[in-house]
Amino acid sequence: MTDPHQSQDPQSGHGPYAHDPYQAGQRYGQGGHAQDQGPHAPGRYARSPYPQPDHQDTPKGFLARLFDLSFDRYVTTSIIKVIFIILVVVEVLWALSTLALAFDTGPESGVIALILTPIGLFIAVLLTRVWMELLVVIFKIKEDLGAIRERGGL
Repeated sequence: MTDPHQSQDPQSGHGPYAHDPYQAGQRYGQGGHAQDQGPHAPGRYARSPYPQPDHQDTPKGFLARLFDLSFDRYVTTSIIKVIFIILVVVEVLWALSTLALAFDTGPESGVIALILTPIGLFIAVLLTRVWMELLVVIFKIKEDLGAIRERGGL
């Protein structure tokens, strides 16, 4: 009589792990089940029916990417820092002009603007930063999905 807790070969079809879908050395979903057949079975990846761009002949220079009408390479990820700095400079100029206009209107409105304008500037810079991070995340997701597709994962 065999001990049910004794390790046995899962490939042999006998023992407590005979139909374990998580067998060592096999991909997820390829546990040898008869119903796991077909192109869309778990563990099998169907190739995308859409042609994938060949990135080897894609132009790599900034101006070439800027005028690349196939949009295979993106300019945004290379200039995101510059865009952020420009937007922060515009926001600081907005804050300074708001303060100048408020003090020009009168001392009471100038004091109120002196209190509220830094808060508004902080919120504007924070929202700009969040917006830039969201853009970067979207482009990183696209790059990661492309790498997975090239390895045959999608």
